[in-house]
Amino acid sequence: MQIYKIETEENGRELTIHGNHDFPCGSYDERFSHFVSGEVPWHWHSEIEIVLVIEGATKVECLNSSDIVKTGEMIFINANTLHKLTNHSKEDCRILNVVFNPKMLGGVGYGLIYKKHVLPVINNKELLFYKFCGDKAWHKTAINELISAFDVWAEQGSDREFYMNIALMKFWHIFCTNQQNIIASQSTTKGHERRVQSLLNFIHSNYKERISIADISQAANISESECYRIFRNALSCSPNSYLLDYRLRKSVQLLTESNKKIADIAYEIGFNCSTYFAKKFKHAFNVTPMQFRKNYRLTLGKL
Repeated sequence: MQIYKIETEENGRELTIHGNHDFPCGSYDERFSHFVSGEVPWHWHSEIEIVLVIEGATKVECLNSSDIVKTGEMIFINANTLHKLTNHSKEDCRILNVVFNPKMLGGVGYGLIYKKHVLPVINNKELLFYKFCGDKAWHKTAINELISAFDVWAEQGSDREFYMNIALMKFWHIFCTNQQNIIASQSTTKGHERRVQSLLNFIHSNYKERISIADISQAANISESECYRIFRNALSCSPNSYLLDYRLRKSVQLLTESNKKIADIAYEIGFNCSTYFAKKFKHAFNVTPMQFRKNYRLTLGKL
């Protein structure tokens, strides 16, 4: 089953369960045009994610950094990393991705392999992502391992979990062997990440209210100018634009999951004018809220 509606908790953690208890791993074949908001919005999860671009290109954004991943390239996104993906080409970007619990790489829960080769990597807060371009031999080898696994997964064979698990462990061995600086250093600091998270938590918890930049800044005990600087450097946007984007994404959830009136939805997500809400929604999604709801239900009926 493909995941085209990314829903999160107030702290930004994705609610989707990838795989199940017996096999905590999900693999997906997705196009950006099918996502509810046309993008994969800011979110994080405790799983590791690996994304392979099949067509077009995607911009991957994390705190203070971003990169463009083009056709044939692949990117590793570390566990617990706040990230966002958007289409970065004229054509509809298509990606294959796998989201999995890091414990799958250890063979035995908290065994030697996990403690020695996995935990130090996912604890490295400086390692947000790593791009594989194919211009290096070992990059190409790592990419090919995942391509083979994706091919087997798509065939829906009874042994597809076996192939995926083997491919992920081979990928990890290649990655750790050739890029040894991915191990966490003792000097890694979590202060900046905690500050960003506190700002986002405040917005996610209070977006329904009338909140100002002063209110957001106070949540992290910083000045308004510092608040602007953090958002610009970490998320490449202003606090206001992030708040607007979050409200609009919440409106998408209400439009697709309820029969509430458009005006009621506008007020519920923090707008004091339904006309202004409709204007901002159309600017973001190129359709009115009413048309968006209609299009979604038509699409849902075809699935």
